Amino acid sequence: MATLEELKEKRKKSLIVVCTLGLSTLFVPKWHPVWMTNIFEGVSFAKGEMSWFFKLLSFTFFGLLVVTISFIVEFVKLIYYSIVISKYS
Repeated sequence: MATLEELKEKRKKSLIVVCTLGLSTLFVPKWHPVWMTNIFEGVSFAKGEMSWFFKLLSFTFFGLLVVTISFIVEFVKLIYYSIVISKYS
C-alpha cells in the first residue's frame, strides 16, 4: 500500500489536471503523438488550399478526445485518492 505522502502527491497531480480541465495532459510526452496525428493525411480533398483546415480539424478532434478522457480519469482518481487519504487520517 502506498504511503500517505505518495497518495497526497498523486492527489495533487490529479487535482492539477482537473483544475486545468485536462489541458495539462496535452503536453505530456505519452499523449503528444496521439493528438498530433493527422487523420486526413493522404486523402485527396485534404491537399491544396484547404489542407491547413483539415489538419486543424484533426488536431482539434484528437485534442478534445485526449482532454476529455484524461479529465474523466483524473477526476475519478482524485475522488479515490481523497477517500483513501481520509481513511488514513
